[in-house]
Amino acid sequence: MPGLLCPPGQLLALLVLLLQPTGSLENFTSGSTATLECDPGYTALGATTVRCLASGRWYPRVPACIPEEQCPIPVIPHGREISARKSEYTFGHQAEFHCDHGYVLKGSQRTQCSSEGTWRPPIPYCDRVCDPPPKIANGQHSALGTKQFPYGFEVKYTCMEGLSLIGDESIYCTSDDGENLTWSGPAPECRVVRCPKPVVERGRMTPQRFTFPYGVVLRFSCDEGFGLSGAPESQCQADGSWHPPVPTCQPVLCPQPRVAYGRLQSPLDDKTWYQINETVSLGCAPGYQFSDDGNMSLEDSWTATCLPDGNWTPLPKCKKEDDADVCEEVHYIKSAFGCGLPVAEVKALLEIQKLFLEIKKLEVELEE
Repeated sequence: MPGLLCPPGQLLALLVLLLQPTGSLENFTSGSTATLECDPGYTALGATTVRCLASGRWYPRVPACIPEEQCPIPVIPHGREISARKSEYTFGHQAEFHCDHGYVLKGSQRTQCSSEGTWRPPIPYCDRVCDPPPKIANGQHSALGTKQFPYGFEVKYTCMEGLSLIGDESIYCTSDDGENLTWSGPAPECRVVRCPKPVVERGRMTPQRFTFPYGVVLRFSCDEGFGLSGAPESQCQADGSWHPPVPTCQPVLCPQPRVAYGRLQSPLDDKTWYQINETVSLGCAPGYQFSDDGNMSLEDSWTATCLPDGNWTPLPKCKKEDDADVCEEVHYIKSAFGCGLPVAEVKALLEIQKLFLEIKKLEVELEE
């Protein structure tokens, strides 16, 4: 029984390249195969070789021919296509890219022309990068093995043991003009830096140490009776000096004691400053006596000692000898309240006392 014939109408839009067995466009017997190709400007979607089945159908299905869409020629600034360049890029064509020195590829390295005439994934671009960070002698940076250094990339430097890092510990990729990239500053150096041991007579430093490398900070204080002249802290600098300069410890002195209506009895050399533990004798001027909280003392000499903090032991107070009248008046008023005197008499007494105190105050001011 002869096989069914496959309809040729499905192939009329195609160019028949090969017919097996021999046939014509009018009929294809069961088992016949055909290799098909679309007309110029069209692309086949599906298998291009089909076979006539006993059922009178083609297998696989006859492909459709669709108009070809061209993709734009791929061009990337500061880069190039490393695949074979073509005059036209149609559906299925691929392109692969590489960036020039100093640039890094952002996006997919390989892309393909789609049936819609667009590149998928999109064509990448080349972004500017910094050159490799500078190397340093006797040290290294943290980006060993890194090949790309984009904007904002930071590297840190370290030195071999026993050496000090002079300069910024880290630098980063940045831009001075908004276009070109460069490193934020020069690389640091690794050097042997030691500051001399600071000597502070009558003083001490913390922490206690035997070597003083670059960057170490010391704090200073003085023995009792001595005061710090200069900054309390100093740091070892890159040039081997201390900054601020190492301070000194100077003896603490007490200024000459001053007592109102008093005078210095000894020593009589009229010194301006006195050493720690040095003593002086003080007396009151004629017509004045020592007083402590209103109680007059008949002593004619008072001794004061210079303390380690630069102050004197308590100094005396000298009051006019007849100031005792004021104290007696005050005591009398206090007792009057206790005795239950009439309020009118107490008020009169207070007014008299107020007038008395004003007179005494004027006398003192006139004498001064």
